Amino acid sequence: MRHRTLASVPALWASIPCPLSELRLDLVLASGQSFRWREQSPAHWSGVLVDQVWTLTQTEEQLYCTVYRGEKGWVGRPTPEELKAVHQYFQLDVSLAQLYHHWSSVDSHFQEVAQKFQGVRLLQQDPIECLFSFICSSNNNIARITGMVERLCQAFGPRLIQLDDITYHGFPSLEVLAGE
Repeated sequence: MRHRTLASVPALWASIPCPLSELRLDLVLASGQSFRWREQSPAHWSGVLVDQVWTLTQTEEQLYCTVYRGEKGWVGRPTPEELKAVHQYFQLDVSLAQLYHHWSSVDSHFQEVAQKFQGVRLLQQDPIECLFSFICSSNNNIARITGMVERLCQAFGPRLIQLDDITYHGFPSLEVLAGE
């Protein structure tokens, strides 16, 4: 199986209304909050979310998503329940426009830099993955942390799917990490 692009298989993608001012994948997914996303083709980011592999891309007003369900799953566009996981991960029910307006009104420095960082938001990550990523972050850079987290997933996480020459793994459970 290969990584999908929106142009190559549009029937397997679903969209969520989301302007760039509310989410910029290029800024958020490469920011050092999460270490499991890669830009596999221009403006198409692939990574693991809730033990499923996703590819995301966006236009000025829409966030497009496709999910790979592995050998055991069916092929089709993401279900509403699967899209809910993406919505929660990016906390899309939180209005950045309102937050930016408020923060700009009380912080002149934020007002100056806010235009350069529109669409930057906090991710609602799995707490265990977030904790272990934080532990790996001590005295490291993003590239090194990314490699450490990826090796942890390869060694202990469940194999999810292979796309092109990349094998994706879920984040290991606490029981597996504890050796139980």
